[in-house]
Amino acid sequence: MAKLTAPTLPPGARKQLSDELHLAHRRAGWPSVRDLARALGVGVASSSRIHDAFTNPRLPAWGLVQLLVVELANRAPGADATAEVKRFHGLWDEAAQADASATTENETPSAQAATLAEPERLPSQQDAARPNPAAKPSRPLDSVSSLLLIDTEGFREHDDVERAYMHRMLYDIIDRVMTTARIRPSLRHHVGLGDTVMETIDPSVAVPSLLRALLTTVPDHLRSVNRLASASVQLRLRLVLATGFVTIKEFEGLMVEDLDQARRLLDSDVLRAALRERQDGYALCVSEAVYQEAVGYADIPAEAFQEIAVPTKDGPLRAWLHSLPPSAWASV
Repeated sequence: MAKLTAPTLPPGARKQLSDELHLAHRRAGWPSVRDLARALGVGVASSSRIHDAFTNPRLPAWGLVQLLVVELANRAPGADATAEVKRFHGLWDEAAQADASATTENETPSAQAATLAEPERLPSQQDAARPNPAAKPSRPLDSVSSLLLIDTEGFREHDDVERAYMHRMLYDIIDRVMTTARIRPSLRHHVGLGDTVMETIDPSVAVPSLLRALLTTVPDHLRSVNRLASASVQLRLRLVLATGFVTIKEFEGLMVEDLDQARRLLDSDVLRAALRERQDGYALCVSEAVYQEAVGYADIPAEAFQEIAVPTKDGPLRAWLHSLPPSAWASV
């Protein structure tokens, strides 16, 4: 049992939400973040993500706040979980509106123009826009970031020349996803994990926008790439979109507490089987946290995903498999 340190915030809606969340934590007996993570279930929210919700000045996602409010209310004598969820949603909504207003007011006209103009330019192979894996990031990432993991089926079976071509085409697809989601190079960091390619994306990037870009850009560009490639280097991709607590420090590399769970999803039998059954060459799985935060927003229907459970030593890891092509969304 331990009291968590509240973030330093100016008076306003965000501070009020933080104060009330910490008060609910105290009334519940100050359960540890690991205890809360276990109570919410494997793969729902990691201890680091829960810690971030209490201590980081950035506004946490409503889906996580809702889960925490219910769990804390169930631990506090006399608390009504339904009433607490309704009350906290009002607080969260006010904080979200305040954040949106502050962002709009702080953007200068020139910055707005640059933000709008930049995504229209697609990076070429000669561009330096792609992040350099060896370069030091523009600033440390010390919050819940988006984690995009991609694995190319049968990559080890190819020779060096074929691998180089396949990697080049894969990176081009990733760049196009980032451009579609309006993610500037400074907001992403490339990490090599053996055969797996991973991008960590800054917490300021909206998860629904990133997921929407994945669902629309990957199948279209993958189809174009494979149409021009020989049969021996056709790309077939497994993708996982998750979230994780990321810290990048000079000389210390990358530390991701939630990376193991994301890799379990990427290597799971259910995702491999889904790829074998798909004719469009890719299979996408999202973590429970991403599902709660993104699905149902930005025209991403819940019907496009089906729940799966991946066995782990800690119990079933809950996640969601994308099962409906974008062309069918209109009929959902």
